[in-house]
Amino acid sequence: MATETSANDGGTNDTGRAGLRSNAKWYVLSYPLAWLVAIFLVPLGMLVVFSFWVNVPGGQYEIGFTLENYVRFLTSRLYLGQLWLTVEISLVTAAISLLLGYPMAYYLARMERPWLRSVLLITIISSLWITYVIRAYAWQVILASRGILSSIGVTIGLLAEHQSFYPGYWGLITGMVYVFLPFMILTLYSSIRNIDGELLEASKNLGAGPAKTFRRVTLPLSKNGIASGTALVFILALGAYVMPRLLGSSAQRTLPVLIEQQIMSESNYPFGAAMSIGLIAVVLAFLWVLVRFTNVTAASLGGSDEIVADDEDDGEEDPSNSESAGIAARLWRGSTAAAASIGLTRALGRIASAGNSLVTTVDSKTRESILWVAFRLYVAAVVAFIAAPLGIIVAVSFTPEQFLTFPPGGFSLQWYVEFFTDPSWLIALINSLSIAASAALLSTTIGGTLAFALDRFDYRWSTLIGTLGVLPILVPPVIIGVAFLVFFLQIGVAGSQLSIIVAHGIFYAPFPFILISQGLGEIDRTYEEAAMNLGAGSVRTIRTITYPLLRANVISGALFAFILSLNEYIIAWLLSLFLVDTIPIQIFNQLRYSYPPTIAAASVVFIGLTVVVMTAIERLSGGIWE
Repeated sequence: MATETSANDGGTNDTGRAGLRSNAKWYVLSYPLAWLVAIFLVPLGMLVVFSFWVNVPGGQYEIGFTLENYVRFLTSRLYLGQLWLTVEISLVTAAISLLLGYPMAYYLARMERPWLRSVLLITIISSLWITYVIRAYAWQVILASRGILSSIGVTIGLLAEHQSFYPGYWGLITGMVYVFLPFMILTLYSSIRNIDGELLEASKNLGAGPAKTFRRVTLPLSKNGIASGTALVFILALGAYVMPRLLGSSAQRTLPVLIEQQIMSESNYPFGAAMSIGLIAVVLAFLWVLVRFTNVTAASLGGSDEIVADDEDDGEEDPSNSESAGIAARLWRGSTAAAASIGLTRALGRIASAGNSLVTTVDSKTRESILWVAFRLYVAAVVAFIAAPLGIIVAVSFTPEQFLTFPPGGFSLQWYVEFFTDPSWLIALINSLSIAASAALLSTTIGGTLAFALDRFDYRWSTLIGTLGVLPILVPPVIIGVAFLVFFLQIGVAGSQLSIIVAHGIFYAPFPFILISQGLGEIDRTYEEAAMNLGAGSVRTIRTITYPLLRANVISGALFAFILSLNEYIIAWLLSLFLVDTIPIQIFNQLRYSYPPTIAAASVVFIGLTVVVMTAIERLSGGIWE
């Protein structure tokens, strides 16, 4: 990012690749920093201050300084128990996601048909961006009494009578794995795909079979991907709210659920703030362990530094350079590397070794054929696990009956008619679209301007600024919601669309930031230099040369922010104060009190929007997943 000197523009000395004036570097940087410091770090700072205020019974609080909130949190068996339960559920979710996700990622990385790989990746990624509320609802349909799982159990004789598998611990774990498995697959896929194919071919030429090659070559070289995916899922699961709220029983009320209850039900803002700081402390402690006991550097937490590989990993490329699944890999690069600490890498090695010993009596060609058939069957099962719940929602939406039933007793469009004619659903839809569009615009301007500033100019604290650019997405959304709620209550804009737009705009700014940074790094700047040599000024060069070259990255970043804002629930719910309805809020409220098939129709509309947007990103980016 060294500053470069270009041709003069109107007699003024210019710097930067596009010939921007030297003092413009501070003008450009001031816009994103104003949002990220004043409207992001300040609310987090206020959350810390607020946690020391005094709660007054009756939903009031007053300025003061007390440790009572922290004493209550740290000495209560209830809250400490739920904190440990939150950590336990997150660890179990991460471990199961790794065991399920690695074979899928390996198969995708080694697949020789690009079109099929693209279809599978789009399926996985499209499910990733569908709101947690819809996915929780899908698993309610599957796990309910007389639901699909119960009906199958009765039919084949495993169950004597119908029973419900939720709310409960393993029903919650199933839903959590379903939600976060795509993150694991994408991270592992990026790592495995970057392994030099010549190393695998060399292993094969030296007589190693598929299982031995996997154990001695692929597995060690994908160690960073295993660590990154495991820790990524752990951090995301730690801040999950919707799944524990809808699939967990009263015994599985995780810390995010308890925080929301303190804020929205008890109106105890200081104690809710103290609990939020406690959850942040867990995340920070986890990240400290990564930095202290792994090869992750502090600078890499912001995505600006590479993970230093061990000697045994000399043949492994940096996973962040992958052009596939770039979002998950680049965003979480370096902030996650803890799988080795819980022995998961060693466990996978033992499984591979056992598999190798079992098939040594079979010739290599037969062995390879058996393995690939098993892989295909496994991939089909994982894809069914990801896609089937959404397919069930689509089927239920066409039922002619008054209650949610599967399989549907017929075919009817009445619930779609009700969705598009009911004023409450239409208002929620309009609110969702307007909030998402505005938040996408804000996210893109923040992330894009920051990416441009860091790429074109040299700043003394560029690493710190880059870390700030990805920091919002590292904070659990329930804490973002509480922090912004405290902030907006003080300035009087809570309970408005504006508050949700600002929160979403900042929370999702890392996605445009990462995509546009990638695009800027790939631009051949000789085009810009040629334009300036022909007399174009800096603004005109950006408008006619730089932006057209970045258009796909800019639009893709905006669409990412749009679809994420469209499907987000907990931040919008906390900031709405019951005054603003979005589709996820409307669906969640219906799930709490009744189960009209209209929510299935609304879910299908949102699934359709998500698939359309993700396909548009794929087309505009020229194959971002490839």
